[in-house]
Amino acid sequence: MKLTDKRFWIFEALSLVCGELTFCIAAGAWFALSQVNWFSEWIFQLPVVLCWGLGAFFSWLTSKSANNITFRTYIWTNCVYLALTIYNVSNGDASINGWYILFCIGYAIVSLPALVLMTIIYAKINQTTNSTKSIGLVLLTALPLVAINFMGRNLGIGKEDRIKDVANEVIVMVDNFKDKNGRIPIGLHEIGTPFEEINETYKYKDYIFYYEPQKDGFYWLTITFGPDENYCYNSKNKSWIWDCDSAQVEIYKQYDIEIDFVDEAD
Repeated sequence: MKLTDKRFWIFEALSLVCGELTFCIAAGAWFALSQVNWFSEWIFQLPVVLCWGLGAFFSWLTSKSANNITFRTYIWTNCVYLALTIYNVSNGDASINGWYILFCIGYAIVSLPALVLMTIIYAKINQTTNSTKSIGLVLLTALPLVAINFMGRNLGIGKEDRIKDVANEVIVMVDNFKDKNGRIPIGLHEIGTPFEEINETYKYKDYIFYYEPQKDGFYWLTITFGPDENYCYNSKNKSWIWDCDSAQVEIYKQYDIEIDFVDEAD
């Protein structure tokens, strides 16, 4: 079918709405499972919506008729996401390749309600020749999803937000200690009573911290939930590394050391 057809743009808008529905379902399920809030993260939302947009584009472009076009769009959308997954697997960290594959399977599953929605709305659009009514129907369908998205931002403080709030308290304590003593503490126990030392780790507000001072006056602060879930703060770059396993943490630290070595050599 031709892209110049006015119905294409209505269909494309509908596909973006379906992408938004897919994201809302995925973000809601992930928050329920892990207490991590994706609603305010465009880096998660944008690929989901764009995959549906590209799926509709390729479906319309390769279709000779409108028969079963919604199902073909669903297939094309998942093919686009599969291509994105393959790219990430071939260029990403091997330790998280399993997550990419798992999310690819999950994407196909959580996209099913969007397929149903697209089929119903597109059938209603085909029953009218009035473009204004068709656009209005798509917008009316989009409004509840947009509302859910905005309400989702205040769904509750996600795990990352809670961790960052508590970790920032520790970071402020370390910075205050440095300002007062002219050096960073050799261990968090030097700061005072809030920290309970347990086998080189420190417990603070029910979180386990691992503090690693560096010779250059900077430090790594790791909040750990086990070997496969760590959240790390690098005081040199004032940057966070989120949700990585122990092997990834060591890779990041080694990379940071190598960069420092190169800078010193220069």
